[in-house]
Amino acid sequence: MKILYSPTHLSHVPEFEIFNGHPDAHAEVPSRIENINKSLIKNGFKVNNLTKKTPISLIVKTHKKEYVDFIKKGSVFLYPSVFPYNDLNQGRKLSNNLANHGKYSFDLYTPMLKNIFKIAHESSSLAYELSEEILNKKIKVGYSLCRPPGHHAEKARMGGYCYFNNSAIAAQNLSSKGKVAILDVDFHHGNGTQNIFYDRGDVLTISIHADPNWKFPFYTGFADEIGLYEGEGKNINFPLPKGTTNTQYQRTLEKTLKKIKDFQPKYLVVPLGLDTHRDDPIGGFQLTTDYYQKMAKTISDLKIPTLIIQEGGYNTALLGDNVVSFLKGFI
Repeated sequence: MKILYSPTHLSHVPEFEIFNGHPDAHAEVPSRIENINKSLIKNGFKVNNLTKKTPISLIVKTHKKEYVDFIKKGSVFLYPSVFPYNDLNQGRKLSNNLANHGKYSFDLYTPMLKNIFKIAHESSSLAYELSEEILNKKIKVGYSLCRPPGHHAEKARMGGYCYFNNSAIAAQNLSSKGKVAILDVDFHHGNGTQNIFYDRGDVLTISIHADPNWKFPFYTGFADEIGLYEGEGKNINFPLPKGTTNTQYQRTLEKTLKKIKDFQPKYLVVPLGLDTHRDDPIGGFQLTTDYYQKMAKTISDLKIPTLIIQEGGYNTALLGDNVVSFLKGFI
């Protein structure tokens, strides 16, 4: 297994997020990745530094160019003042920055920041470099310590702490050489990944997550969202109830493996969120640290070249232990 890390994320420190109308301390903090990195080294894992950057051409193949150009502009710390409120002008090019901030965002958790393009580009590069190594058969399993996370970023909208969709960018790259399955095990629905591949038949997207009637992102992640056109039947959601246990989760996970085997992908991408842990401050499942090793072992039994990409998990004190437990299931 090859693990990649970059210190660039340390400069990404949003001042606050707005939840239910109130500014709260931002949950997506540098100590998330730093604690994982320290725990990996302590437990004997070798952590490598980034050496390649994601080509811009691959980013604009995954995200809309006008959205990427907007991220490039950056700005001071800023949240949208208004969001699009009708469908009349969705295709219109807007010149007002306040309008564009709302057009390219869907929440008040994900601010625009001055250096966000550089930071998000670097995060995606961790996933890209390992996808290249998998394509070139240098490795069979890779883990990228991506921050900011990515699976909520849609084709043309940031949200859920995400700017560029690291998992989707990696899957886009891998799909040049064969079919790809994405198995998202973050606590929250991977709405961005679904949005990007919803009409694609060569990329299977599966997400196991909290029921959107109960948790963010609320508007997507329902079981009847199955894909469109060539992608019909290639988007599968498993919304789960509050209090989901190890046993309940395992039953669902085993269902996803049958779907993946039927699809017969050449590559597997696993957006890994540890906010499914019972002690996560913004979660609601009851998974335990020991269970993550079993979860990973179940996935690894597919014997498919696999790229694991860090997503959520907000109990910073436990994140390192949870990641170590998961990775042990692949070795």
